[in-house]
Amino acid sequence: MTGPTSAELRQAILHDFERLMEHIAQWRQVGLLDVDVTMPQARCLIFVGLRPALPISALASHLHIGLPAASGLVERLVEAGYIERNVDPLDRRHQLLTLSERGRALVDRFRELSSERLGDLLHGLSTAELRGLRMGVAALEREARTDDPSTEPSHPERTPA
Repeated sequence: MTGPTSAELRQAILHDFERLMEHIAQWRQVGLLDVDVTMPQARCLIFVGLRPALPISALASHLHIGLPAASGLVERLVEAGYIERNVDPLDRRHQLLTLSERGRALVDRFRELSSERLGDLLHGLSTAELRGLRMGVAALEREARTDDPSTEPSHPERTPA
């Protein structure tokens, strides 16, 4: 008898990963209970934190909302002191979004919550499980990096002189 096929393994991994992401989302929700931002605002802050100097149109596209809704969302976050708007130096009619110091602190807090919980989970794994997980996560990161045209290789291959 043979083991599962590659397709069956991929399907099982996708299922398990989806369940893990549900847990992570719940951890973040608990962390959001004592802050004054909504889930859409938190998503906005996290995305702006990943892409500094972000045009509002790109934010709207990422969140799958219209430009007026994105502008309203940004306005509330600006008023709360989480986001700063700056004039685009290439086109003064456009504004670029960055996190304020307060916004960065909140996004860091979200990441710390997830990292702490994941760290707790890792303590329950055996050394063999940790090795396998490390290899799997490294392979996924490699694939994500090669699939993302905006990322540069962290270790560019050298060409002969």
